[in-house]
Formats: sequence, structure tokens, C-alpha cells
Amino acid sequence: MIKFKISAPGRIALCGEYTSIYGKEIVLASIDRRTTLEFNELNNDARNIINIKFPDVGLGLNIPLALVLKFISGNNFIHVVEDNAQLLRDVQYFITSNGLWKTYPQRFSLQTFFFLLLYIAHHEKIVIKPFRVHLTTKLPIGAGLGSSTSFAVCLAACFLHWARLQKGVHNNKFSSFELAQISKYASCCKEVLQNFIIQNDSDICTYGKIIRFRYGGQQLHDTKIINMPSEMKILLINSKFRQNKNEQINRMAQMKNYFPWTINIILNKIDRISNKTCRMLVAVNNNYRNRNFLQLQKSYTALAIFIQLHQQMLCHLGLSHPKLNIICMIAQHYGFAGKLTGSGGYAYILPPPDVTNAKERILGLIQHLKAENFIVSGTIMSCNGVRIED
Repeated sequence: MIKFKISAPGRIALCGEYTSIYGKEIVLASIDRRTTLEFNELNNDARNIINIKFPDVGLGLNIPLALVLKFISGNNFIHVVEDNAQLLRDVQYFITSNGLWKTYPQRFSLQTFFFLLLYIAHHEKIVIKPFRVHLTTKLPIGAGLGSSTSFAVCLAACFLHWARLQKGVHNNKFSSFELAQISKYASCCKEVLQNFIIQNDSDICTYGKIIRFRYGGQQLHDTKIINMPSEMKILLINSKFRQNKNEQINRMAQMKNYFPWTINIILNKIDRISNKTCRMLVAVNNNYRNRNFLQLQKSYTALAIFIQLHQQMLCHLGLSHPKLNIICMIAQHYGFAGKLTGSGGYAYILPPPDVTNAKERILGLIQHLKAENFIVSGTIMSCNGVRIED
């Protein structure tokens, strides 16, 4: 009986999240808030079902396998599965006509689940048998921390791994080719669902670490992974406010339409800041590994300045929020850099990799933020990507 566990990280945008759609650089970092999926074949279960448990959206279903097999048994299905938009429409009809969802988070979760199951089953020749999938996440939903991407990557990795195991390929880690397939499948799903503000962010939840992209209608060849030390910690601050990503995108588009010359200048400035942020991340990494603490402090100070400048630019464009601005100002008061994480209501604060001389300031910062009624938590930035758990 096939049984395994898979997990994928969340992600934050270090810089460039609202400018990447205009061909500017974006820098994404994985965070060690993981989505975890447990998969079990149910060969000995007489009920002959697909058991779905997504407790974070209040979903628990026993779906007769015969119902799913009937759905995909039509002569026309092979043409449907080659047409992503039509496959999504058919999946939406299937989950709605069978009364499988009550809330929109449940609807989105089931759309993602069945789209990936049927799409990957077709392309990887999976024999769909009774199984159970139990998926939980430590990522708040709709908070701009990559919960939907981590979810899609987990499912894509699950079905791809299942296909490999059915073919007798037993590996305890994903190959580079399999990682590319996982990212491609997850990206395809997110694209057809039109559920992204950051194009192709499935790469960061698949590969992990820190990745820089530049788009020009499609991903260009200057994509790079920055291998930061795993010890690099960040603080995540929940402002208790949720920004609407579509409103933010529309606001940016309107400003660019009405004031193209001015906005282009600002976009170019943000792009230069993103580029320098990458260079300083590499410098911080190298100085930390070489234990050159004098240069580490200098490179960290420069990195903090660029992060603060980026936040100020977003604030001037009206893409931040007063609560997020307060968080970043408090961080600056204690000598740290803070910035919003993307769409949603979270900010990140970047303490130095070597916190020996900053413990008191960090404690003071945390107490101050909590006194302002913000929720503070710590995590690791630049962690591993999707993986098969032992």
C-alpha cells in the first residue's frame, strides 16, 4: 500500500511584488511555514472512496471513486483534459452539481485538487485508486504568504510522486526534473484559476531558498537562486488588516495609465532598489559564511536601507497601509528594516544574521509591537522547497 508525506514552504516577496508585472525584477524568499500533505492508498477499504480532509477550510468528504471515474470516462474527456480552461469548467460543474462545497475557500481548494488530480493523472498515466489525502497548513489563508501556491505545489508533488511509485520508482527526494514538473503543474493550475499576483511564484515553493525573477511577458533567462544561510531568521508581523490584491493591482494600473512618465520613473527606481537588495543579500551571505563580522554589519546596514527605501516607495504609491507603515516605523526605531510581504496584511522585519549584539533591541521591538496589538512570530527565511518527509 502506497503511503507518504510531503510538505512545501510558504513565501514572501522581499521586493518588487507590485512592479514585476511591468517587467521589473522581483525577489522572493521561501519561509519555513509549511503546508503538509499525508497520502494513503485505501486498497483494503470496502467503501471504495476518495477521502479528502482539508481542515483549514473546514472540508471533509468521502467521494465515491465510481463518481470520479464516471466523470472522466467520457469519450470527450481526453480532449477536455488537453484544454485547461475547459477542464476547469468541467471540474467546477462536477464539484457544484454534486454539492461538494459550501464556502468559497472550499470551492477554491476542490477546484485546485481535482484540476491537478485529473491533469496530472492524464499526463503521468496515474491509475486512480481509492485514497485518502489529509492536508494542513501553517500559513494563514489570504495573507500574502503564499498559502494557495504552497497548497498547489503540495498537491502537484503528491500526484507526481504517486505516479512515480505506481511505476516502481522509489525515491526519497525529488530530482531536478521532477521539481521542474511540479512547478510547471502548479503554475498551470494557478494560471487557469487566475489566482496570482506574482507570476510563476510556484518556483519559490518548489525550489525554496531565495529566487530573483524578471519577466517580459514570460520568465526570462536571468532567473537565479540565491543560496542564503538557513540560519537567517525574520519576524513576521500580522497587522490584523487584509489588503485586497486586486484593488492594489488596479490602483497601480490606473496610476500608470494616468501618469505614465512619473510612474515609469518610480518603477525604474524600485527596480534598481530590488537589484541592489539582491547584491546585498549575496554580500550578507558571503560575509556571514566567512565570519567577517565587520563587513557583515556594513552589508546588513546597506540591505536594511534598501528594504526601507522600497517600503517608502510603496507607501508613496498608496500600496501600503497605515498599520503596515506603523510596523515598519517601529522596526526602524529599533534599528531594523521592515517591509510589507506582498498582498495581504503582513510585514517582515529582518534582524541581522548574527543577533548576538541585538538581542535586547529585538526583545524591545517585539514588546513594542505587541503593545500596539500586532501579532509577532518568528520563522526561517530561505528554507528548503517541496520535499518528501521521512
